[in-house]
Amino acid sequence: MQDFGTAEVSRLTNIPIPSVRAMVRAKYVSPRRGPRGSLRFSFQDLVLLRTARSLLAARLSARRVGTALRAIRAQLPKNPPANGFSVTAAGDRVVVHEAGEQRDALTGQLLLAFEVRVDGGKIQLIDIASPCVDAAATTDSCTRQFEAALALEETDVAAAVEAYRLCVAQHAHSGAVANLGRLLHLEGRISEAVSVYRGIEDPDADVLYNLAVALEDLGQTIEALGIYARVLELDQDYADAHHNIARLYQESGDQRRALRHWNAYRRLARAG
Repeated sequence: MQDFGTAEVSRLTNIPIPSVRAMVRAKYVSPRRGPRGSLRFSFQDLVLLRTARSLLAARLSARRVGTALRAIRAQLPKNPPANGFSVTAAGDRVVVHEAGEQRDALTGQLLLAFEVRVDGGKIQLIDIASPCVDAAATTDSCTRQFEAALALEETDVAAAVEAYRLCVAQHAHSGAVANLGRLLHLEGRISEAVSVYRGIEDPDADVLYNLAVALEDLGQTIEALGIYARVLELDQDYADAHHNIARLYQESGDQRRALRHWNAYRRLARAG
């Protein structure tokens, strides 16, 4: 069965490599390990990554994205179908299209339209027009704004900050919130970063983790511990959260709790 490396996945799905790795950490996909521990993605992983990106662009919470992906994963073929496979949104209904049939995957706000095709033995992921034109245009605009801001980080941080602000203001994009706050934090504007993180209605684990780190840097360690705990409520395998909790407990002299989180951190580090 054909599989793909991280760089190939990024090229096929048009998802930046850092975002691909973030989605792996979020457990949206579970690629196998290849030689020297490299990630190897399946056809199903390609489809799920594109689906996850569109769901996040459509402002679904991390929890709802996980629910949607589990429902879609159960219906995906193991290999790319020659006659095409697509997932689309019709109002609030997620519909899986395959071999002329339409199946309701779940109920939720999904704005997604793409097809998987096989041409000469190669998998192609192709954007197509969504039945809901206005919604698709909104999703495409949000995705383009986010990816443009991401590209600006390499050359013009100030412009990237403003681009992320626009993406947050227009779409409440959780990835833009996380990246905007991170850039502000790196510039020493920590209180401003905290305000950005707190401004999102349903933060995911990455946003909460960034908030906790910022609170630590402001000396608010007790609140930071509480936020790290919320991160683990969303993702028990968030290794960096275990690490930071262990460190804070150790610094406070609570060796018993520190040891529990150190053990969790080491277990996750070995696994991955």
